Amino acid sequence: MKRKKLINRLPVWLRVSIYFTVIIVAAYIAGSVPVLDSIFFYFGIALSQSFLFLHAEGKPLTSLGILPSGASDWRNFFRGLGWGIVALLTSAGITIALNGSRLEFNGRLDPVFLLILVLAHIWSSFVQEFTYRGYPFQNLLKSYGPWVAQLAVTLPFAVMHLKLNTEISWQQFLMTWLTTGMGSVLYGLCYLKTGKLILPTGLHFGWNLAQALVPRSPDEPKTILFTLYQDNRHYQPLYVLLPYIGVTAIMMVLIWRSNTLETTKEKQNQCDFLKTRRFMQ
Repeated sequence: MKRKKLINRLPVWLRVSIYFTVIIVAAYIAGSVPVLDSIFFYFGIALSQSFLFLHAEGKPLTSLGILPSGASDWRNFFRGLGWGIVALLTSAGITIALNGSRLEFNGRLDPVFLLILVLAHIWSSFVQEFTYRGYPFQNLLKSYGPWVAQLAVTLPFAVMHLKLNTEISWQQFLMTWLTTGMGSVLYGLCYLKTGKLILPTGLHFGWNLAQALVPRSPDEPKTILFTLYQDNRHYQPLYVLLPYIGVTAIMMVLIWRSNTLETTKEKQNQCDFLKTRRFMQ
């Protein structure tokens, strides 16, 4: 009881700061201890913290909108999956054309490996959405509004995509913050639009799965399906960045203006959610 009262006395910004500090420290430790460097380890840290904070607030984990509860949730998931695949393929196609690259099919497809890849990416996408658009994002949203919530989560989301045990230049950090930050805002918009983590998980899954199958850069020229052939004299990293930014921005507009997405959040959170949507309009 005393622990609950202590946690509830903490302002939301401090609770979220503690949450992300623990996540980042855990990521740093995992980088030094290979046996811990697993998506299951990160999920365990995020899950335990989310449970602790929510339990102190008298809420269950399901209040984060993590479980599908009907056909509308599954429609949102598969819409997100399709949109994510199309968005990445569009970005990759533009990049390959601008850089004068070409893709060659490897000539074989291992269905078992592909199934493992699908399962790994759907799990990874769920864990990331739970970790970043779950407890911290939703509590910032309720207390400080969508703009603060969106911007605040971009930084720890970017840090997650860095190797914390290696030297990182400011240019690398800022570029990672820009690219992953746009992705974070896109997934956050999906939550704002539907009130659940189902759509952002589907979109994240579709994007990452397509990205794992279609190479765009000579740094990672081969996947299980394709090999990228690139004349390095003609390669421009800017041709990877600009299509990504353009496609992501277009996706933001289309998702926010979409009339096909369905709000499916539990009834106890509908009032807060509708207030947020009115604020955004």
